[in-house]
Amino acid sequence: MTKQIALFRNLKIAAVTFALLLAVVEQTRGQSSTKDTSSSSNLPDDPILSGWGVDSIHRMTRGVRGAASCATSSCHGGPKAGVSSPEAPRGSEYPLWLERDPHAQSWKTISSEASVKILTKLGILLDGKIANAEGFQNCLACHNTDPNITAEQLSPRIAEGVGCESCHGPAEPWYDRHYQGSASAKFAKTNLGLTDSGPLVQRAKICASCHVGSKDRDMNHDIIAAGHPALYFDMAVYHEAYPKHWRDKDQDQSNFRSKLWLAGKIAMADAELELLESRACKSLPVSTWPELSNYQCNSCHFQLGGIPKANSQLDRELVTRGRAPVRDWNLNGFAMFSAVSSPTQSELVVSLNSLRKLLQSPNPDSKLIAAKSHQLRIQLFNAINENGKPTLPAWSMQNQTAVSIQRLDDTRQNKSWEVAAEAYTAAWATHPKSATGHLARAMNTIRNGLLFPKDLMMPNFPRQQNGGTSPSLDEWNEALQLAVVALKNDDRR
Repeated sequence: MTKQIALFRNLKIAAVTFALLLAVVEQTRGQSSTKDTSSSSNLPDDPILSGWGVDSIHRMTRGVRGAASCATSSCHGGPKAGVSSPEAPRGSEYPLWLERDPHAQSWKTISSEASVKILTKLGILLDGKIANAEGFQNCLACHNTDPNITAEQLSPRIAEGVGCESCHGPAEPWYDRHYQGSASAKFAKTNLGLTDSGPLVQRAKICASCHVGSKDRDMNHDIIAAGHPALYFDMAVYHEAYPKHWRDKDQDQSNFRSKLWLAGKIAMADAELELLESRACKSLPVSTWPELSNYQCNSCHFQLGGIPKANSQLDRELVTRGRAPVRDWNLNGFAMFSAVSSPTQSELVVSLNSLRKLLQSPNPDSKLIAAKSHQLRIQLFNAINENGKPTLPAWSMQNQTAVSIQRLDDTRQNKSWEVAAEAYTAAWATHPKSATGHLARAMNTIRNGLLFPKDLMMPNFPRQQNGGTSPSLDEWNEALQLAVVALKNDDRR
């Protein structure tokens, strides 16, 4: 009976919070409709931020040829490799992508029965025909190489899923010349739209363009509510599971995982700010403002996550005032600079906290938030700028271990799903693939505790099919303690 009363009380708080948040959203949307709408156009390019070398929106104006144009046997459609590995024959990239890469199946995903239901709920499809072309293009921006629609049906000009040009840039200007000269000469042609995916930070930024968002694609709360899985990207975890069609010379190094993790954190922070700026400026017709997905999901959805505790801890003062904490999953990259004693750390933290306060104000000022987001993106880029290119700061296994211990300690104090999940990914990036010792066993228990309940209906979050049994609260706390001890003792076997 006590549990039922507690559950009812929490559901009541959630309902009141959600109602207040919606009131703020509607109030602000109503006010914004009377303001100057000159910011509705596409965001201008910034000469500093162009140093990322990853500008997904340029593919909208440059020619896309499709993956088949790369598939000749003398180019990337050579001998079938059989397996995706660093030893795979060069020239076999196309068959590896076509047969093993889930991105190649992305078009089938968006054409599936489940996706059609989502598109119908969003008003993008009506009686099987496209009723909202801009909304459909927003979906295609992440699910297909070419978002240009040629008919009223579910079919773009090139239906191939996420092909070569989605990551490497539209091929029309460079497909007949990128193989000429040395690799350095090849990537010097980036002004033609060829993206250099070698440096880890830039590679992570390419991934984050879809797995977080950018100025020409927005996966918002409306889409999640319609049934699309929420986006919780982690570069190191995704990268290791990905069937690769390339070779990384240093992938066997002991700290390669941690470098990927750090690169992902930095790219995710920039992508989140880019998306936030776009939303605040309403540069995309599909964007809404304020946007609920900028705030922590468990502020309203108390039962999200499978961690062995009835409810996540919340900032009760914010909840009672109808405000939710800002979602930090993609913004925690800023905290990484404290681990390397970056001189820009205090400046970045001050700017980030200022942005958080603006987002949690009763009537978020869209123009000010857009300006702050843009300013913070520039500060972030300057912190990693080396000769005009984004570069990973010096990062050791000691840095990764220290961050992991801190995240695990935070989890023991705050049982929210996002805090615990980030602690898991941080610790996961510290140990080698073959680890079977104390840390590996603790990580398996933590992972099982993070799986979403089977009966959770909406949002439709993914769940591992081969997951183990969810641990008890005692087992959960014991695993957290064991992971901390293992890291402190450098027992990462």
